[in-house]
Amino acid sequence: MAQFVFSAFADEAGNSLDEQIKALVENGIRYIEPRNIDGKCIIDFTDDELIAIKNRLAENGIKVGSVGSPIGKYDINDDFDAYLPKVKRTIEVAKLLGTKYVRMFSFFVKQDELKLHRDEVIRRLREMVKLAEAEGVVFCHENESRIYGQMPAEVRDVLESVPGLGGIFDAANYRMNGADTMEGIDATLVNFKYMHIKDAIYAEKTIVPAGEGEGRIGEIIDIVNDKIDGEVYLTLEPHLHAFLAYKNIDKHELKGKHNFSSGREAFDFAVHALEELLTKHGYGKDENGVWKK
Repeated sequence: MAQFVFSAFADEAGNSLDEQIKALVENGIRYIEPRNIDGKCIIDFTDDELIAIKNRLAENGIKVGSVGSPIGKYDINDDFDAYLPKVKRTIEVAKLLGTKYVRMFSFFVKQDELKLHRDEVIRRLREMVKLAEAEGVVFCHENESRIYGQMPAEVRDVLESVPGLGGIFDAANYRMNGADTMEGIDATLVNFKYMHIKDAIYAEKTIVPAGEGEGRIGEIIDIVNDKIDGEVYLTLEPHLHAFLAYKNIDKHELKGKHNFSSGREAFDFAVHALEELLTKHGYGKDENGVWKK
């Protein structure tokens, strides 16, 4: 059985590190997936800055669960060799922040050209994963729009074809592209690592809190609970309110059925929605913030 712990993209709650820490602490969340701080991508900070960030988090009882990197979010036709220094730097960032996980992607590919670029996608992923493994870091692939691994079949392909590549399951990203999330979790279980938590309604192209959409997140958490032993991050990625870095990380129009006055208000709502969903499915939280049956 799994032990679920909350993590979060806290840049959706606030821009500054202090705002992000405050949101995490006040919601009882002990892990962060850092993506942007003060509008700056996490992989663009210097060594000294990263150490200071890690120390500031530690002072507040927060650890880095995974690095929310943009690695692999570039066009498959771009020069791969010229991109490798950024890949290597991202691995260094993970080590400096004290985590073994890095979120990444499988390159922007036109969806009618998947077969044309498939072998090059796999070649590049294998080379990237090999670099990470040599440093004790695990690259974890997120299903995302417009990349090779957008749909369940391609996610299965990359996880089966690239030894050592982990899988991140994102229900909303699947539904925003019309995919069956049950097929998505089945594919991700090839080498499942953790989940991103947001939900969606396909016909409306709308992001909603966990449990309010078509992602079947509660059922999927139950499947993970049955299949996985040990700690599993449930990383909140609300996307319920436009925040500073959104335009740089997602090309979908951000809209929803709830109105929030701030990113922090939306973030808190998303946390509570996930807590209610877990409770509904029979999970309880212990004194360490771990959710389990």
